[in-house]
Parts: sequence; structure tokens; C-alpha cells
Amino acid sequence: MDKYPRIINLFLIFFLLVFAWAVIRNAWISEDAYITLRTVDNFIHGYGLTWNPGERVQTYTHPLWMMLLTAVYFFTREVYYSTLSLSIVVSLLSVILFAFKIVGNRIAILGITVLIFSKAFIDYSTSGLENPLSNLILALFFLIYLRRKTNFKTLFFLFLLTALSLVNRLDTALLFLPPLIYVLFKTRRANGLFAAVLGLSPFIAWEIFSLFYYGFPFPNTAYAKLNTGISSIQLIRQGLLYLLNSLQADPLTLLIIVLGIIIPLRRPNRCCLPFSLGIILYLIYVVKIGGCFMSGRFLGVPLFCAVMILCSCRVILSNKQMLIIFSAIVLVGLISPHPTLFGRRDYKISDAGWDANGIADERAFYYSQSGLLQSGRANKLISDPWVRAGKQARAEGIDLVVSVRIGLFGFFAGPQVHIIDLLALGDPLLSRLPALENPNWRIGHFQRLIPKGYVETLQTGENRLDDKNVAEYYDKLALITRGKLWDLTRLVTIWNMNTGKYSHLIDRHFYRRFRPGQHLIGID
Repeated sequence: MDKYPRIINLFLIFFLLVFAWAVIRNAWISEDAYITLRTVDNFIHGYGLTWNPGERVQTYTHPLWMMLLTAVYFFTREVYYSTLSLSIVVSLLSVILFAFKIVGNRIAILGITVLIFSKAFIDYSTSGLENPLSNLILALFFLIYLRRKTNFKTLFFLFLLTALSLVNRLDTALLFLPPLIYVLFKTRRANGLFAAVLGLSPFIAWEIFSLFYYGFPFPNTAYAKLNTGISSIQLIRQGLLYLLNSLQADPLTLLIIVLGIIIPLRRPNRCCLPFSLGIILYLIYVVKIGGCFMSGRFLGVPLFCAVMILCSCRVILSNKQMLIIFSAIVLVGLISPHPTLFGRRDYKISDAGWDANGIADERAFYYSQSGLLQSGRANKLISDPWVRAGKQARAEGIDLVVSVRIGLFGFFAGPQVHIIDLLALGDPLLSRLPALENPNWRIGHFQRLIPKGYVETLQTGENRLDDKNVAEYYDKLALITRGKLWDLTRLVTIWNMNTGKYSHLIDRHFYRRFRPGQHLIGID
């Protein structure tokens, strides 16, 4: 217990205000967020949960975050400030919960300081992606896990929060798995399994809905990132380079994550150890899939988990020790190339860019157009070439476009423009065809070749695909994504599709070697 709780609370409030200032100063929206926002806009305007109206394809990886964005957008009918406001509020709630409920003492000051200086955490406390909600759910889980006696009610709420996290972002399951196993093992009660199934019901319900409505249990983006022809060794190498990029651009984040793994191993703190194991599993997964093209995106949530672990280890620190640790955190935070506390209003691509391995400081790419404090932001967003192209396509009544950039372009083009996404994130057929062989591939950007006759098929509504096998596969796929929901033939086709009955039709579909500089149909 702290001797002067009121003074400590005042310090916590001060540091929370500094955190809020850092988040607002660096607030932005990524281009990828507009992929989800196109679905949100379509749903609000009566086109269903679709990306291209008339074609049920899940292009978002965060259903719960999408639902929350939809709820806010329904009332505001404004996308930019609504998305940023929601992100900022949810991020603040997460840190407030951490400071006053999970820790509740002066050590929380150290944790907040880490979050303030973590580029990964600050950058993705906004951006329009799901990180803020993942952090909030993780904080609630941590609070119940530490504070409540293990009984049926506790198990239910822990599994319920896990289910919500899975609906928000499926791969976060790895963070929750070891703590859940630990709690179940500790209780050894027969009704533990019932609590687990009952708690996981939101996730089960979403999977049933997804399978029925979209025809598949996973987002279309997952299928687009499979069948790339890239070996596991290459992906692992890219994943390790992703961690190295973080170490260079944001050393504090990876340092704290490592400490969050090591400290519970060295101290006999069985409660926090499962979370450390969860972080290890999550990092293994990140490396295995090749990381991400967005620097730091996959490290913000494990960092928050590590901060909660380190601040919950029941360590008694003297004032001198507090000052030394605080100074070390600030020093490491300040030596990073772009300290978040001093985020510049003119932050731009020339300040950071992407490295030789295709890993980008995504905020540097888009802050000049979408930064909250960017001078003349509204005019700059309008002047973005992809925004202009989208508005032009809408104004000219173009009904079909081929593109490799679908976020800003797709949102501003509107629902009347059907977009064939060459990266296959929004296209059900291309996502299931082999990616083009490109020796200079970039993670998350696996381009496809459009089968001959596919554009004409979408324009006319008649199957004009030249390849007979691909044509037959497309008919099955079109029945799933365009047919009547309750059609019995459609439901049988969904089963056959997901059990691999039609895979032979495209397994032998040709690969094409992509030559750098080769022109493909699209928007230049």
C-alpha cells in the first residue's frame, strides 16, 4: 500500500493526461481501416455486410471492432472523427483500467510511461484498426483473472472475454490460451467445461453466422494470404526481420516484451507466468506468418500484456529504484528514431518510409493526409490521389475497376463501383488462386493474375471464364457469395467447399512468374 494514495492518484491522472496527449498528437487513420469502413458504410446504407454490394465477402479481420464502428457511424454518419474518437476513448479506458484497477499503486506510473514512449502502442492506439479494443478486452481479462476467486462465474467471464477477443481478432487466442488452461487445471471442476462452452458462445455464434452468411469460417483475407508459394523458412526469416525492425525503430517495445517474458520465469509468480507463455506463443505465431508490413502493429497488444505482467509482480520499489527505472524508460524511449512524446505535425514518409524488407512505418505514409493534428487535414485527404480516383469513378458512374489499393479508393468510390482487388483481400475467387511468383514479394501483398474472362463475367453476370475448371469453381463460389441465403443447394455447396470437394478444380491452376515492371490491369 502507498502511504499517500491521494498524491499517487494525482500523479496517475497527470500521466494519463500525458498519455492522452501523446495519443491525440499522433492520432491518424490507416488506409487499411477504410477497407473495413467501406463494409460499415455499405451496411448502414442497406447493402448488408458486404464490401462489393451483391457479393458477400468478409474483407475485415475484426468483426467486433467493425460492429462497434458501425454502431458509432449509425448515429454520426461521419467516418473520420467518429473512428478516431472511438479509438481514443477505448485506448484511454484500457489504460485507466490498468492504472486504477489492475495495479492501483505508484508502479502504474512506470507502466503508463512505457506506453507513452512505445511507438507500437501509441501508433496503433488509433489508426482505425482493432488494437484499442483488443487492449481493453485483455485488461478486463487480466483484472478478473487476478482479482476474483476461481469459480464457475469467474470461468464464465474469462471465457466470455476470450470469445469477444477472438471475434475481435482471432489470433489473440494465443495470448489467452495458457491463462485459461491454468485456471481450468486449478479448478478441476466438472462444470468448468460447461462454463467454457457458455462463455465462448459469442465466438461460436459468430462462426455459425460467418459460415452461413459468407460461406466460410474465416475472413477472406486469410485465404488471400495462403497459397502464396512462399516457403515456411522464408516466412520465418521475414518474421525475424519484423522483430529486428521493431528493435531498430522502437527499442523500448521489444525490450519490455522480453522483460515481461523473463521476469515471471525468474520470480515464483505462478499467476503471471501463463501470460508470459501466451506472449511467447503469440510471438512464435508472428514470426511464423512473416510478421506484418506495418511496423509494430502486431507488437502493441503483447506489449500491453507485458506491462500488466511487470506491474503486477508484487515488487516493492524504493523511491530511488522508481526514479532509476523511470529514467531508464524515458531514456530508451527518447533514443528511438521518432519519440512518440514529441510526435511532429509534419511527420511524413521521408522521415521513416519502409526498410529493405518491405516493413513500413505506416503512420509516416498516411499522417500527412489523415493525421488528426495535421494542418489542413481535410483538404489534404481530399487531394490524396486514391481519394480523387475513387470520387472520380463514382462521379463518372464507372461500374467496375481493377485496383491494387482498395482502402481509400474503395471507400470514396462508393457501393456502385465493383472493385476487383489484385491483392485478393476483397475478391473471393482471386483469394483462392495461387499468387503470382514474385522474387521481390512483400509480406501481406500477394498479387494475383486475373483469369481470362473474369472481368467480362463480373460485368455481364454470365460465366465467361476461359478455363473450364476455374469456371466451374467460380459457379460454386458465386452460389455461396451471391445466391439466396437459405437456398438448400447453397448450404450443401458451402459444406462441400469447406471440406475441399472442389479444391481439385483450382489446385492445378497455373502459376505465372511476375516480372518486376510488368504491367497489370489497374489504376496507375
